Amino acid sequence: MKTNFKTLRLVAVAFSLFALPFNALADTFELYLCGAGSANLTPDLVAIATLKAGDKLIWQEVNPDDSPVGGASSIDVLTNGVAPLFPVTGLSVGAHYYKVHIISSSANSCSGDASPKFNVYSLPAPGVSIAAPTQAFCIGGSNPALTSSIITATATALDPKLTDVTYEFTWTGTKGGTALSPVTSVGTIAPITTVNENTFTLDNTAGVGNYIFKASVKYLILPNKGTLKGDTGTGCTAESAATPTITVTPKPATPTIIIG
Repeated sequence: MKTNFKTLRLVAVAFSLFALPFNALADTFELYLCGAGSANLTPDLVAIATLKAGDKLIWQEVNPDDSPVGGASSIDVLTNGVAPLFPVTGLSVGAHYYKVHIISSSANSCSGDASPKFNVYSLPAPGVSIAAPTQAFCIGGSNPALTSSIITATATALDPKLTDVTYEFTWTGTKGGTALSPVTSVGTIAPITTVNENTFTLDNTAGVGNYIFKASVKYLILPNKGTLKGDTGTGCTAESAATPTITVTPKPATPTIIIG
């Protein structure tokens, strides 16, 4: 039996994650894994319909040039028209490519053509850090040299080929130990202009008090650009350490001159 594969299908439960754009030469991946995320691969429905009990599915990881990586995995078909799943899990960080073909149960053990490559990328654990901000300034711009505190969060750099992978930054903060809701009530989150950075500005319209901020990141795959699967517990998120306390000090009173 000779079978031509058109596509591979991905079978598993998807977990939503989010993130910020990366600039570079694009490389297309159908599946992204992070954390403890895993997935099952299977041939397309047309190929599955041809399967007979006793056939074998031969799965092979390959390099970009189609040369094999390690040995192939042979999985027996037990039921007509039902493809056993091929699990993909525990991959090293980076790109992985898979092909599959069928060997029939006929006496001649006919071998079908291999599928096109199915591209998988295993993402690194995300991380984010915050640069030390200005720790004190005056309310109302009363000191032109110190009118705000700009806090810069930097996420883990990714392989530049991952133009379909982004980060979503989320900012949280407290004033005097009480959560700010929303955090933009005391400042501004800047548009993302640099690959894996985002800034929050605590400005001089914020009230007098002591402020502390954190940033968190999580991955996002751009719409229609592949499937992301992560662990259900954390969703492949990372949170920064807290900033040092940032103190917004009051503006001195305006005096009226009187005769002493």
